[in-house]
Amino acid sequence: MPKELVNQDEFLTRLTAAFASPSSAIWLSHKRFPHDTEGDARMDPEDEHDVLLRCTQGETKFSARVPASSLPTFHAAYGALLKASMAPHMRKRDKKKERARADAAASRRRELYVDVNLASNAGKRGAGRRQRQRKVAAQKKKEAEREKVELRESKHAAEARDD
Repeated sequence: MPKELVNQDEFLTRLTAAFASPSSAIWLSHKRFPHDTEGDARMDPEDEHDVLLRCTQGETKFSARVPASSLPTFHAAYGALLKASMAPHMRKRDKKKERARADAAASRRRELYVDVNLASNAGKRGAGRRQRQRKVAAQKKKEAEREKVELRESKHAAEARDD
């Protein structure tokens, strides 16, 4: 298996070529590189460490060592490359389903604040008593659900204020 340590620009060029070839899967890995050039490991947690990036495609392996000082510029180029290479293969979001889900949640929420009509001329006995009992039970259930929703919203608001 050929393994090569290449510079940053060569790594990006080869990665672009690897994404262009439809031959096999591509495995990418990032790893902190805590070693000096002499091979000794640096143990100070305050030090900035280099990053070792590896790419494996079938039998071909290549890697690049990126110094900590040039990491932000490399990540910008690397991120743009990944986005451009993977975006055409990503599945598009189904916004229609998301919108339908949001509309259903909004209608449930609106319905939660509409009281059940208890105006019934049924008394303690006789016709309509069961219907009235069901309506009273439904109203109690809605009130309990409202309390849960309001408690949940107040918790979310408190968390948002804390952040």
